Amino acid sequence: MPRDTDRSESTPAPADRSETAVEERYRKIFRHSNDAIMIVDFDAEEIVDVNPASCELLGYAEEALLGMHPEDIHPDDIDRVRERFISEVRESGSGWTDDLSCLTRDGERVPTEISGAVLEDGTAGPPTRMVAILRDISERVEHRRQLEEKVDRLERFAQVLSHDLRNPLSVVDGHLDLARETGDPKHFEAAQDAVDRMDELVDELLALVREGDAVGAQESVALEDVSRRAWRSVSAGEATLRCETDLTFAADPSRLQELLENLFRNAVQHCESGVNLTVGPIESPDAVGFYVADDGPGIEPERTERLFEWGYTSEERGTGFGLAIVERIADGHGWDLTVTDSDAGGTRFEFTGLTVASETT
Repeated sequence: MPRDTDRSESTPAPADRSETAVEERYRKIFRHSNDAIMIVDFDAEEIVDVNPASCELLGYAEEALLGMHPEDIHPDDIDRVRERFISEVRESGSGWTDDLSCLTRDGERVPTEISGAVLEDGTAGPPTRMVAILRDISERVEHRRQLEEKVDRLERFAQVLSHDLRNPLSVVDGHLDLARETGDPKHFEAAQDAVDRMDELVDELLALVREGDAVGAQESVALEDVSRRAWRSVSAGEATLRCETDLTFAADPSRLQELLENLFRNAVQHCESGVNLTVGPIESPDAVGFYVADDGPGIEPERTERLFEWGYTSEERGTGFGLAIVERIADGHGWDLTVTDSDAGGTRFEFTGLTVASETT
């Protein structure tokens, strides 16, 4: 009998075992969740407990996070955190907000969505603590940004199609009428020129819309070799190209050639007589890259800011998309692009931030 009495005194009641199991279950969820979870004291506005995912998200050790305040993590959004999240949780028992910026220990801002709920059931008085669950939505935000850029490109595409194609279409229509009336073949030639311009517009627009700043597999390329191939595809007339580089670096060969073709074509189109172009390396302690320079008339300062806008051109026969393509290809490679005056008084496009494979000076 005493042994039975001892067993009954030392063994938890079924209800106690159930409460212990539930507590342990939630403790495991708290510790092993992929989302950051924090326990916040309402009155002190102080973090009193965190899980490992919180430390991973924010870059702090657990001891450093304990005692921190929401404003330490959300300095840019603290008013919204208090007024639209903490207050809502305290008053209604739960709350949610998205696109909330979290400041990490390294100074990086991470977009998150946060949901929260009070910990007490309210029977013992007003709630004193809440649980906040933070989810990193960086990939979602980046995906949304890319979609917005695609929509923007498509909108511009539609605008240009409806605007810039009307002029050559009007030219075709007018010259066909004149050809019917006069029978003069020169009107067919003028109509063909307008058709060629429309074809060029459509090709460059499709390059922007389909490829944007997308870059394929990169490999080691020789700048001189790609420059020569690009030059052969340009109707250069009396223009000349000089390559003064043995630079090799990592790039998507086809898109680099496309970039150079557009730069060469732009220089040829903007010079009344033959222009001389030079491709060379940029070698300095602060930058590694290459340049494309010409001895043309240069660019007026007031036009520099608009050079890479879609459809912007100062030439009657220009499409206004060549330099926009150049900028997007450079962005896709992660290169920095600047425009300045060349030594010969023309224009110089500089590309830096290259990953150099080998270089001979």
